[in-house]
Amino acid sequence: MGENQNVKPINLLAVSTAKNTNEILSELIKGSQDKILLKLHLGDSASDFKASSLVRMNAKPGSLGHLFNESKKYSGVDLQLMASESFRKDLETLIDQLFRHSNAYRYKSHNLQNLQDYLDYYHILADAIADKMLANDIDHVLFFNIPHLAYDTIIYQIARSLKIETTIVTQSLFPNNFFSLREVEHYGEINNAKVSVRKKTPEIPELELFYMKKIKQKAEKNGRVNVKTIINLILFIFFKNPRLIFRPIYLSRILTRIHKIYKSFPKWRDPFANFFHVNELAYFEHLAEFETTNFDLNERFVYFPLPMQPEMTTSAIGGAYRDQLLALEHLSKILPKDVKIFVKENPKQGSFARGPLFFHRISRIKSVTFVPSFADTNELTRKALFIATVTGTVGWESLCLGKSVLVFGHAWYRDFPGVTEFSKQISFEKIINNIPKKNDISLAFGRLIERAHKGVIDRAYTRLAENYNVETNKINTAKILTDLILKEKEVTFTTLK
Repeated sequence: MGENQNVKPINLLAVSTAKNTNEILSELIKGSQDKILLKLHLGDSASDFKASSLVRMNAKPGSLGHLFNESKKYSGVDLQLMASESFRKDLETLIDQLFRHSNAYRYKSHNLQNLQDYLDYYHILADAIADKMLANDIDHVLFFNIPHLAYDTIIYQIARSLKIETTIVTQSLFPNNFFSLREVEHYGEINNAKVSVRKKTPEIPELELFYMKKIKQKAEKNGRVNVKTIINLILFIFFKNPRLIFRPIYLSRILTRIHKIYKSFPKWRDPFANFFHVNELAYFEHLAEFETTNFDLNERFVYFPLPMQPEMTTSAIGGAYRDQLLALEHLSKILPKDVKIFVKENPKQGSFARGPLFFHRISRIKSVTFVPSFADTNELTRKALFIATVTGTVGWESLCLGKSVLVFGHAWYRDFPGVTEFSKQISFEKIINNIPKKNDISLAFGRLIERAHKGVIDRAYTRLAENYNVETNKINTAKILTDLILKEKEVTFTTLK
């Protein structure tokens, strides 16, 4: 007993930006009985430092002020990060994630203009954060989601370079279950040796993809300009180009292009409902060209639905295949000449990572057919030889239908039967012969759920949890996180090596 009392407490840095996770965090610290001390908190305005100010580069402070005001002098503690073998890859990842907050994609954006700006900011940010972590003797970092928003990613990168332990938790699509891991690269790796044998094969629940409910993906009469579009156009003028008010002819041309775009798509595909920028016009004009594409479901084809960008599934766990066209180029090389790739755009996608060169590059892949927005995803999945995806949920849905799946990134289901991870050594035959059996999928699902944790850490998923209670969830989830940090509980995903 006396021995335990002398154990040094864990100095924790927590990345938590939501009210519900902040409450869980407070309960965690209170319930740990001084075994865990919250030394730094990156999150909202009440936290030590405000996370969004680091990606928007604004002056909004946290309770300790702004990070840059607290760290004005170069310390050099970021040198370990710069010297790491993964530095170039890490740098590319962070620039990609920072770019989502650039002028072309946000009304309230940062002012980074060129590659040198991004390089400068990366080094400044890394040095300032590393300085704070060392000054507070941080020896553990807790993330309430897989790092993918630049400010959390650079903290993860620094922690890894300084050999600081990390715990990452992320909500699953299965009601009242979340996953845990130590390293992003471990996502989807299940060490079966540490899983008890289940006596009963569990039933696989049908996924409720609530965030896709308004997406019909079927032929429908054409859309038209609506109030949301006009509001977003006004916001664009106000924040980005006020001079348009004095250019009525140019503004009229923009409205004409907007109207034409709406006439090209079914009315459920609302191009400018969430955001308007002039760059979006070119994207939707290019996309509209494929709305009349002819395709035959009786042909031999592989189905590749493009994942949304930017989001965690590509910018974090996609790895090098955040460049989705790289995945398509590699895929085309292993297919027989008579097998096509049917590509479908994500129905919620905007112009991010979809410039004119994207469409030019994809047109160079002879085996690719870009299908219209109303093409039936379920039919495409059922009739495909196999499904190819970076990390998308479509892969899991396909496994449940008994379809072989090829994944390019760190999908949570990548260790399941029927899944082939891409490598330059794999063959077409190996993929199509890797057919999942229903019972094997059920057993693998059982192993996964046995290693998952009960609770909700993402408030958007409370709607899926039966008899959800805020207070009960807070207490139970905080206890699980405490045990994970203290290593009294195994994480869901861990390397097999």
